[in-house]
Formats: sequence, structure tokens, C-alpha cells
Amino acid sequence: MNIKNLHKIKTFIKSLFFHIYSGFPKSTKEEINHRYNICLSCDMYSEKISQCMVCGCNINNKKIFMNKLAWADQE
Repeated sequence: MNIKNLHKIKTFIKSLFFHIYSGFPKSTKEEINHRYNICLSCDMYSEKISQCMVCGCNINNKKIFMNKLAWADQE
């Protein structure tokens, strides 16, 4: 496992902790789509792997638990 993968895991675990602490707030489909469109227009978004190159999150517009765009407490 390389340092980049460790950083992604650390970032996700930190976000998950705060998401749990906040009570699992969920975004509406409109909020998810708005965030998704921001990510798509960002220079740090990799279309090839559908991933943010800053935090390592997978980017999609689905309202599923493992999608940080669907977590209302995330920015």
C-alpha cells in the first residue's frame, strides 16, 4: 500500500467519523447533483477514474451511503 492510498483512507475515516458524530445527515438529490457538477468542473477531478485527486473520493451522483457527496455535513 502506498502513501497516496493511506492518505485516501485517512481522509475517508476522518470524514466518516464526523459524519457519524453529526448523526448521518443526508443531502437531497438536488444538493448531490449540485456538488457533483462542481466536482466535474474542477481541475482536480479525474474523469478517467471518477475521483477527486485532492481527497481521493470517488465522485458520483448516486444517493448511497459510501458517496461523500450524499453526506450533508461534508463540503
